[in-house]
Amino acid sequence: MLRRVRRLVVVLFAVTLLTFLSLNLLGDPLKSILGPLYADPVVREGARRDLRLDDPIPTRYVRWLGDALHGDLGRSYNTRESVSSILGKRIPISVSLMVYAQVLALALAIPIAVWSAYRADGWFDRSSTTTSFALISVPNFALGVLLLYFLAVRSQVFPARYLDDTLLDRVRSMFLPALTLALPAAATYMRLLRTDLIKTLQDDFITTARAKGLPSWRILLRHALRPSSFSLVTVVGLQVGALLGGALVVENIFSIPGVGKAVVDAVFRKDYLVVQSIVLLIATAYVVVNFLVDALYVLLDPRVRSVPST
Repeated sequence: MLRRVRRLVVVLFAVTLLTFLSLNLLGDPLKSILGPLYADPVVREGARRDLRLDDPIPTRYVRWLGDALHGDLGRSYNTRESVSSILGKRIPISVSLMVYAQVLALALAIPIAVWSAYRADGWFDRSSTTTSFALISVPNFALGVLLLYFLAVRSQVFPARYLDDTLLDRVRSMFLPALTLALPAAATYMRLLRTDLIKTLQDDFITTARAKGLPSWRILLRHALRPSSFSLVTVVGLQVGALLGGALVVENIFSIPGVGKAVVDAVFRKDYLVVQSIVLLIATAYVVVNFLVDALYVLLDPRVRSVPST
């Protein structure tokens, strides 16, 4: 675990450094901040000094990294609002969307995978396999637009935009964006868990359980599901990155004021500090979740404790 922690620190450093360098290739942020006043050299240079953009790029990165380690993420170039304040308002919305999507994905994938494995090569298994391939192949933005058109615009079953009046409004208005993220993830989970369950159901201990006369539901849920979930846990952790990437698109389609929408708006405004801080947040969330997945392996399979890290 300590070796993994060291690797996580290196990954975070590399991600933030590359992002900082890449953002500076987008051009001068003062163009979007000053607008027509950018043509005035006195105003331009004065703003550059005030925002400390006249320092070399390595100096600015080291200063930003040092401030970030002390909890100071700086201020937005455009609004002068604290980046921490911006993230504080948007993180809970994005986290709610991610959790909502994961719960929906697992709630759909696990029962379908269990039944498909139990009735392998049956009509239900073939239908679910075909549907999963279709869902995996459809991009998030296309799936989101389709769900928005049919379930919000035409039928008006769900709201077409984010509502924050009551808890019920938030749950209803976030259902379609969460479903947009959940369906491709559920298809991936289902295919993986189905394959592992089919292999597990052929093992000797399952044959022994059947010979003892245990009911099928107990064999599936108690004896087969746990050893078959090892790969699923891995993919659920890795899928966090896909959900975060998909949220950048989905939050803009459904006008959800989360982190995804904030980073897209900040890129167009060349608001580097906001983008840099959000990238740090996303990278941290990704590596921490995968670190927790590694720790969860020990609970699922104690043999992992004795496997040396390479």
